[in-house]
This record gives sequence, C-alpha cells and structure tokens, in this order.
Amino acid sequence: MKLLRATMLLLLLAAIAPAQGQRSEAKATEQVVAQYEKLVANGALLTPDGWKAASGLFYESNAYPTKGTIELKSPASLAMIGEVWVKGDRAEVQTKWTNDFGSIDSSLRYKPHSSSPPVVMTAFQFLMIYTNKHREIAPNGAVAETTGPWQWKIEGPQTNRWTTVARAVEYVAQVREGSDDPVLRGNAEKTIAALRRLHVGCGTASAC
Repeated sequence: MKLLRATMLLLLLAAIAPAQGQRSEAKATEQVVAQYEKLVANGALLTPDGWKAASGLFYESNAYPTKGTIELKSPASLAMIGEVWVKGDRAEVQTKWTNDFGSIDSSLRYKPHSSSPPVVMTAFQFLMIYTNKHREIAPNGAVAETTGPWQWKIEGPQTNRWTTVARAVEYVAQVREGSDDPVLRGNAEKTIAALRRLHVGCGTASAC
C-alpha cells in the first residue's frame, strides 16, 4: 500500500496543476469540475490524501471511506464540460458522454453495469454554490465549518470513490499484493481479468 500511496500522490500533484491545452476561456464553475474530473482520472479518490484534496472542491465533505463501493467511469473530456445555468450563488455544470463501467465492492468483486453492453453514455450534473464556507462532516455526524475565500464549490458532499478502469486495475493489484486473504486475492484476480477485457476509450461520444 505504501507504493500505491506514493504513486497516487504523484498523480494527485499532476492533477492539481493546470491542464495542458485547457480552454483559457473556461468559466470558474467549469474549472472546478475539470479539476475534479482530473482527480478522478488520476485515481486520487482511492487514497485518503487524494480524497482530501478532492473534498476541498466541495462545499461539504465526508471522511474517506476505507471500505465500500468504487465506481468506474471514463474521464469526461474537458471540451465537454459546460456551465448550464447560473442563478445568483447557485449554478449547474454538466459533463457529457462519460461511460459507466460498473463497480468494485469492498471485497474486490467486480460488478458490471446492468445494461448490455456494459459501456453506456452518461451525463453527470454538478450543482454548484458560490461560498466562503466549507463544512466537514465527521463519521459520528458532527459538523465543523471553516471560512475561507469566496469561490465556486460543488454542492456536495462527496460520497463516491470514482476512478477509471486503468487506475482500478492498479489499485486492485496493489491491494491483492498486500493481502494474505485467499478469497480477497481470488476476487482480485477475477476483477483484474474482467477489467482488462473491457474496451475502454475516452467515452462513447467523446471527441478525444
């Protein structure tokens, strides 16, 4: 797991940096979603450090889920991220043509999407709020609120660990190598094999 954390940290630092070729005219709301999409694409949400960095883009944040489902999708093309509307301190941003590849549970078992074929075009909506507050929700339900600069944030809270198929393969392999549980290791082998059989591109209708 140490190797996984080091690898993910490097990917996280790259994700926070401005994207090469990113539209200079991108609106502030769109830039926030683009940052989040880059973190998803780099597998940042699979580590506590990456989860914390992504949580800073949200108005509310939850503690890192050490167990639970990992959702798989392809990253949205930056060109397909668009602001839909702005009304005062609220806005909506949509990413188009990302693909849903299913999920991985806490026992490393892969569950494909219920549709056939498993790759489907999906649009994601992000509700945004212009605020100088950030609310952190502890596992016991306690809420701590801090004040900072005024900026657009995703309304939140962040609940799902999203990642790409490629990053998921790396993650499952790392967990498998660090476990002595034969059931977990067997699940990991099957999941890696299933994920490698998927045809993964930039999104069914993506221009990338």
